[in-house]
Amino acid sequence: MKNHLIIKTFIIAVLCLIGTTFNQSTANASSWHKGTPKILRGTYQGKRYSSVEGFGYVYEVTKKSFTSQSSNMSPIRTVNLKYKKLHHHIYRLVGHTQKIGMVLGGHNDFVLYRKGNKLLLTSYTSYKKEKMKAFNYDLKNPAKKTTHIKNGGPIVHM
Repeated sequence: MKNHLIIKTFIIAVLCLIGTTFNQSTANASSWHKGTPKILRGTYQGKRYSSVEGFGYVYEVTKKSFTSQSSNMSPIRTVNLKYKKLHHHIYRLVGHTQKIGMVLGGHNDFVLYRKGNKLLLTSYTSYKKEKMKAFNYDLKNPAKKTTHIKNGGPIVHM
């Protein structure tokens, strides 16, 4: 009787060990998530590049879309987004750009860097080649978080 009890206990222990081995799931911070990260959401505006522009470029990040617009140009709206955190303050967004006016629709893959109230944008291919140097051009005129879009304003000479 004692031998049966020892064998049963041994079998149960082995099954529990096997069960816990197969059920382990790890949380991966670099996995894909639907939509956009909460930290990026909002409206951001940069300064004008010339006096011809009515307002500086604007980025609008909502839960389900990313819109980029410059004065006198059609907006570029990307939907069906998924994102992945690449590094501290750096996110990769992939989605489908809608056809609006002069903008042809299609696949869009870009990287956003946000620190404080500044937002920088570059393509994923540029980021892959140059890492943080890909944002150097945008550092001269970063988009800053705002509550409303301002017309006019200062001009940045590049």
